[in-house]
Amino acid sequence: MVIKKSDQKAYVQVRNDILYKIKNDIYKIGDQLPTNMQLCEIYDVSRITINRALYELEKDGYIEKHQGKGVFVVFKEIKQSINSFYTFTEEIKKMGYIPASIFLSLNLIEPKEEVINALDLDKNEKVYLIERLRLADDKIMAFDRSYIPERLIPNFQKTMLTGGSLYNALRDNYGFVPNRSEETVEAIIISDEDALKMKVKQGNPMLLVKRVSYLDNEKIEFNYRIVNSEIFKYKMSLK
Repeated sequence: MVIKKSDQKAYVQVRNDILYKIKNDIYKIGDQLPTNMQLCEIYDVSRITINRALYELEKDGYIEKHQGKGVFVVFKEIKQSINSFYTFTEEIKKMGYIPASIFLSLNLIEPKEEVINALDLDKNEKVYLIERLRLADDKIMAFDRSYIPERLIPNFQKTMLTGGSLYNALRDNYGFVPNRSEETVEAIIISDEDALKMKVKQGNPMLLVKRVSYLDNEKIEFNYRIVNSEIFKYKMSLK
């Protein structure tokens, strides 16, 4: 219910309460909001107030109105510029979200041909494979597989990833971070195994970003990132 004697206007209170419920998964992505009439009853306000609150939420990208069907929750799109070097953590912070990572696995492996070619590895070189989920405001944005040559990060440990940032771990423990990268982006259908990890529907269309990161001219990381294309967009500026 709206507090009548408040410095905040009624529509702002309604907007903030609905947004709180969206961010705390009371209203989940894809859920239909109560009808305008039901919202009027919930908050004890007029339809004009509800319409203004919904307008603000739609303008900010949190909901979408579907003619004849109702109002549905969507996650505010994240638009990533790819015309300069970036890190996931810093870009998510710039957009006003709270970045986080969920560690999944760390293994020393013999790489497949794609990784060997991407990093120009010698035949018998091993790499560390680090798997993580990348989050913004507790929503899963991406699934990362990072491959780094063992010779560059000997004795790499999970505990080095405290705080979630791989590049911080490289800087703090090995004294280097990449300073440029090359990326390719393509559309894929997510595998059943990866869909379970990302908690999305099997067969969902996704974006696959393959990234080779360099320290000057030395290749130091091959990143294989599956991105939730429903809420994460890539933007390129051309001049």
